[in-house]
Amino acid sequence: MAFNAVSRTPVLRSLMLSSGKFASRSMPTAAILQQRMSIQTARPLLFKATAPKALFGDNVPNPATVPQPAPNRMKSSYHWMNERALTVISAPLLVTAFAYGAHPINDMLMGIVIPMHAYMGFGQVLLDYFEARRWPVISRVLKYALVAITGLSMFGCWRINTTDVGLTNYFARIWNANKNKQTASE
Repeated sequence: MAFNAVSRTPVLRSLMLSSGKFASRSMPTAAILQQRMSIQTARPLLFKATAPKALFGDNVPNPATVPQPAPNRMKSSYHWMNERALTVISAPLLVTAFAYGAHPINDMLMGIVIPMHAYMGFGQVLLDYFEARRWPVISRVLKYALVAITGLSMFGCWRINTTDVGLTNYFARIWNANKNKQTASE
């Protein structure tokens, strides 16, 4: 923006030609006014490797002063142990379903363990790919969506177990649907 165009605006003209109580202060030069009034965007900065001080001035936070959470080495191991426990629990449930067929207790346990196992697995995917520091809104929305979907799947498993044939027979019907369709048509 040229200085002539800047000086034509009424606000800048009054600033530059001000008198009275502002006259005793040092008047900004045209170059400083032009620099203050120029619109700075981040687009040119994307292509330049500049130091943080050049980008942010003196407002760059010192990494040593940024508060860090208290270190807890056991947090991830608890999560890992819970995931492994669900995996270990789900293996005998599936073997029991294949070996002995449908049983109401086994179906109810599968209706709890399998959605929880999926919840923990997808929760880790969200932690890896949508971390809260980088994607705060999307991360929160996806976490709530995951909780809602897990709750709905548990409710669906409960409905299949209580008002229908149970999860084991339900999946057996789905597995054999094509075979039953072929034999019925013959």
